[in-house]
Amino acid sequence: MLLVLLATSGTGLAQVPAADEAFQRGREALKVGKYDEACAAFEESQRLDPQLNTQFNIALCDEQLGKLASALAIWKELAAKDDNASRRAKASDMIVQLEARVARLRIDTPVPPGLEVTVNGARATSYKDMPIDLGTSKIEARAPGYLVWVGTVTAKDEKQQAVVTITLDPDPATTAQAVVTPVPPPAPREQPPRSLRKTLGVVGIIGGGAAIAGGFTFGLLARGTWQDAKDVCGGTICDTRADLDRGNALADSARTRGTIATVLAIGGGALLAGGIVLWMTAPKSERSVAIAPSASPSSVGLAVLGTF
Repeated sequence: MLLVLLATSGTGLAQVPAADEAFQRGREALKVGKYDEACAAFEESQRLDPQLNTQFNIALCDEQLGKLASALAIWKELAAKDDNASRRAKASDMIVQLEARVARLRIDTPVPPGLEVTVNGARATSYKDMPIDLGTSKIEARAPGYLVWVGTVTAKDEKQQAVVTITLDPDPATTAQAVVTPVPPPAPREQPPRSLRKTLGVVGIIGGGAAIAGGFTFGLLARGTWQDAKDVCGGTICDTRADLDRGNALADSARTRGTIATVLAIGGGALLAGGIVLWMTAPKSERSVAIAPSASPSSVGLAVLGTF
């Protein structure tokens, strides 16, 4: 009677009519020791209108029915968040009492990835020391790739240490699926970035060869023009002013062409040498180019064969 009065004192009574009616039925049943009826009524009231004082009464019923672990869990919740000082103090006292009385469960099992064990629907938070109610508890274990394990454990006495061993069997369906699952092809290897050395080398070789050929051509023209300048005056003194001017003009043209030939030869040689170095230092897979001299009655040069 004292506990019932304590549980109903203060604020927080159920306000929903159906919940309040169920709460009153539970209180009357609790007074006369009908704990099964009381718990059923209080749980109905809690479902309709959750209240801390209703939980308090459920804990009282659970303790009387031997559901010490269930009662202990409620007392711990009330001690943590109930704003009613009397109920909170009572909850703290009951925690101390039930911790010394409750039966406990040890679960022996390998722990594969993703293992989840439930005891009477509540997830197990400790495999070594988990409070359980008196009576028979249903245990389920699940893990990816394994069959569901279902078993029971019975705690007959307070303070009992119950032990259950769980052995998980591989799921044949998962194993078969793993066997027939095709292995994806390896990802294509990324091709290294293409080097520009070969291209630049070919450009240098072609440009250098063209410059050398041009220098050779201008050299021949300079030589011919110089010879024409010498022939104007017979290689000695010119007879007329006109011959002298014409000879000087041809000589100047020969010198200009000679200068151009020299510049083209030097520049072409440097460009050709640089192109050859670039081509020789390019990756072997890119040196699919052949270079060969080319000559004809009217020209001379280099032929570059291959793919670019």
